[in-house]
Amino acid sequence: MSDDRNSEMEVPELPKVTLGPHFEMHPVVFPAGAVIVLALVALTIVFPADDVQSTFVAARDWIGSRFGWLYVASMTGFLGFAIWLAVGRFGHVKLGRDDEKPEFGRLTWFAMLFSAGMGIGLVFWSVAEPIYHFNDTPPGFADGLDPARVAMAVTIFHWGLHPWALYAVVALALAYFGFRRGMPLGFRSLLHPLLGDRVWGPTGDAIDTLAIIATLTGVATSLGLGAQQVNAGLAFLFDVPIDRTIQILLIAGITAIATVSVVLGLGTGIRRLSEANMVLAGILMVIVIFGGGLVAFLGSAVENTGAYLQLLPFSSFRTGATSVQGRTWLNGWTVFYWAWWISWSPFVGMFIARVSRGRTIREFVIGVLLVPTAVGIVWLTAFGSTALRQHTRHLAASDAYNAAVVDAAEDGDMVDAIDPDEALPVYEVQARSAGGAFAIAEDGTLVGLAYGGVYERDEDGTLRTVANGVPVEVDDGQIVTLEGHPFVPSPQNTFEGSFAATEKPMTAVEYLGAPVLDGSHATTIATLPTVLYALLDGALGPRWLVLTAVGVATLCIVLFFVTSSDSASMVIDIIASGGNPDPPVGTRLFWALAEGVVAAVLLLAGGLDALQAAAIAAALPFTLILILACVSLVRGLAMYEGRRPGA
Repeated sequence: MSDDRNSEMEVPELPKVTLGPHFEMHPVVFPAGAVIVLALVALTIVFPADDVQSTFVAARDWIGSRFGWLYVASMTGFLGFAIWLAVGRFGHVKLGRDDEKPEFGRLTWFAMLFSAGMGIGLVFWSVAEPIYHFNDTPPGFADGLDPARVAMAVTIFHWGLHPWALYAVVALALAYFGFRRGMPLGFRSLLHPLLGDRVWGPTGDAIDTLAIIATLTGVATSLGLGAQQVNAGLAFLFDVPIDRTIQILLIAGITAIATVSVVLGLGTGIRRLSEANMVLAGILMVIVIFGGGLVAFLGSAVENTGAYLQLLPFSSFRTGATSVQGRTWLNGWTVFYWAWWISWSPFVGMFIARVSRGRTIREFVIGVLLVPTAVGIVWLTAFGSTALRQHTRHLAASDAYNAAVVDAAEDGDMVDAIDPDEALPVYEVQARSAGGAFAIAEDGTLVGLAYGGVYERDEDGTLRTVANGVPVEVDDGQIVTLEGHPFVPSPQNTFEGSFAATEKPMTAVEYLGAPVLDGSHATTIATLPTVLYALLDGALGPRWLVLTAVGVATLCIVLFFVTSSDSASMVIDIIASGGNPDPPVGTRLFWALAEGVVAAVLLLAGGLDALQAAAIAAALPFTLILILACVSLVRGLAMYEGRRPGA
């Protein structure tokens, strides 16, 4: 019956260019996507890193302030649309032929979609995000609410039903038009009921090219986060330095491993790595659950679920329209997350569609929407609630992570870069998100903790570096250039002294906000990517168990890194090859390498700020395409399935 319906419409074969047995591409989409990516890389390399970072940050803030409402409304709309699809009259429709069976079993199916969907990001933020919300309760919540309850509810909101509803809608539309309607497996096919045969021409080429750019930037954001956390794990285990050079080398090495998985293909490489990754993630989660107490975990899981469901209606429609403070917070958290998920949706949606052929719409939506959300709640409870309980219960010093911190509170002494034996009285320490920190001495002298550099005041009060003369000033306690940008000293101006430090136990909550020093006491540690390991060290007790957990966590992140990279390269190549569901190895290798290059360049251009900004910028135009795709899917279902007997 589906074959008869397919015959109602002629679907042209998209043009392809074949260069040997291992290289096949669409003559427009592939080169257009490649040129745009290479141009982004070239511009980022040519212009100074400070200028690139400030441009990315300005773009992120501009988009967030003007289009944050669009992201909020769209994501909530996708959730409502997914629920309608699951319970509506088209729930019985199969994503494929009526007699087609699923290619993968349910357990393998779930492992593949979850590893590709949120692996690195969920590991990266599972400890840090609840701590941020605990230390600084999001604006708009009534005073007196339990800060830990609010922190966990907000975190689960960002990782729960909304992103998985987005993925479900995108994947379902791709699978329906690709596997049931026989169209090319690309985003142009989603808009055929609206645009007609124009999707087979330049209009469709532009849509698919935009999908490639959105996918690359979204995946690069996660790969950059993963590199930072792998670096932190290796530093904990083997005293490897934490710096950008190491992180670039990690991106290169893990991308090389991903290329091996690409060669092995979906059924062997990606499938086996996904299954192994879920086993490792399960082991790590069990270690943390029992380390923090099973009864406490069960109680927290029930409470967190209730808090999330209670918060869900309020947060789903919150745009900060009446509060500048609320809008600023939303742009930094919810809007960033929604944009990040949207930029990931071409990759995750295409991948989930590719591994979900043969399932009904109802089974598909329920599986994609509910199962990963439930596992996400369990994971966030295991790590986030353990971190907050560790802090609120004031565990003994022996149960906390021991770290050296800059001693500015006790005796106010710090060693100066000019004379390592000279102590400067310090009254303020500034921690920087880029991994640096500054101390402001009573006489106005500034000393950089991470990169070094001694600063002096001009007669007009302006602070200037002795090394390179970049003019900076202190604005509300923040060190900025005269143009208002955050100031980062030159890496060449290395601090050669050591700082007066105190070795003291800290909970993960205290650790994340502290100016923590490395073993040499000469530089600070970036606490965001390392807070997971601080939690493991403080919560698990025996040293052998801590080292085991850190090793498992690091390996888990590496495998998430690999599965994200090779899955994304396969998805991009499906689009770039004109919808071929099994693209050749050569072009997949090209996109795997391109993802690593983009991640490395964005990391060098400004770290987390650049990664976030790229994801938000790429997501804006793609949001409009996804909204149109939902309308198109409804029209397509009504056209082709509404006449089905029993529909």
